[in-house]
Amino acid sequence: MNLNVIGLNHKTASLELREKFVFQTDLLTEALVEIKKTFSTEVVILSTCNRTEIYFTTGQASQVIQWLANYHQISVTDLKKNIYHHQDLMVVSHAYRVASGIDSMILGETQILGQIKQASKLADYAGTQGKILSQLFQKSFETAKKVRSETHIGASSTTIASCIFRLAKKIFGNIDDINILFVGAGEMNELCAKYFSDQNPKKIAIANRSIQKAKGLASKINADAILFADINHKIHQYDIVISCTGSQLPIIGLGLIEKSIKLRKHKPMLLIDLAVPRDIETEIGKLDDIFLYTLDHLAEMAQEGMKNRKGAVKDAELIIQRYVNEYNKKINQRTITPSIKLLIDQFEDFRTKELIKAHKDIKLGKSVDEVLDKLSKNLSKKFLHYPTKALNESATEKNNEVTDLLKNIYNLKD
Repeated sequence: MNLNVIGLNHKTASLELREKFVFQTDLLTEALVEIKKTFSTEVVILSTCNRTEIYFTTGQASQVIQWLANYHQISVTDLKKNIYHHQDLMVVSHAYRVASGIDSMILGETQILGQIKQASKLADYAGTQGKILSQLFQKSFETAKKVRSETHIGASSTTIASCIFRLAKKIFGNIDDINILFVGAGEMNELCAKYFSDQNPKKIAIANRSIQKAKGLASKINADAILFADINHKIHQYDIVISCTGSQLPIIGLGLIEKSIKLRKHKPMLLIDLAVPRDIETEIGKLDDIFLYTLDHLAEMAQEGMKNRKGAVKDAELIIQRYVNEYNKKINQRTITPSIKLLIDQFEDFRTKELIKAHKDIKLGKSVDEVLDKLSKNLSKKFLHYPTKALNESATEKNNEVTDLLKNIYNLKD
């Protein structure tokens, strides 16, 4: 089968390490092409807040791990301590679990499915995804759909937005008089913004590098739209700041928040950093009157909701195993098909040659009964020659194995 995946995720690596291995979107195509050219025939890279995974079909995992360490300028020794490597059916099972939300930080979350589809599509455009990985991911999408339609894995899920809402309630009480700023207008912030809009806070604003994109999201939830440049002199107006951008460096610094706290006269601020790499400097969390939470903190809060869905996880795992078995069966069938064709071709060759002989005998005046009897006996001898030879030549310890195989093939009864 020759399937491989190497990766690190929220279970194997800290946030500090994960953020070092995020691939910048505009450099992904270049990375895909480099891996394919150097190590593999097919490759797909999945890079999200919680995981970085490289799926590939040929090549040594050790070489890809070394490449990954070099690419992100991290020692290969440190990387190996936090990385996993799966092969063949374990890759299939892993991909299905990831797509179904079983392996997510927030159990049952749906965003990962879109991220996998995007990763697969990007590899297609880059020319690095072939038939094997394409089939793997298409089947993972089917499996995820089945899991979500036949289990309660996503029902009443403890989402990131609901975790933030619970924090806000603890800190501020009712949020009717609370102002919320979303920094970034991507998918994660859009989900959270729509959730908070339904809770009717006093004010919501969307800040983004592109004012058009900010206005696009703001129009959906009746919010204000501002540019990133406005954050420096407006952030103190907001009680909750939720940031999730693709920046490689923090965009909310210690000095800015120190100034904001003074302007707010030490009224508390709740800062939520959903980005990997992080958008908010970690030192800010040490300030008085500041409550700073990352994606990992929110996942810990969501654990209770996960415990209540153990039954759904078991149901999902059963579905995933069934689909893994189906995948394996199809792969095995595809592997055996050339052998079946060779067998058919050989038997057809036997039949054709004996038929030519039979026609010659009839032309020579031999009776039809005599010719048919000779034809059937010759075919019988040829069809049985190799099976009987295999039985006679098999080693003693393989006698039972070969005998059982032939009995099964020819449906023989003792």
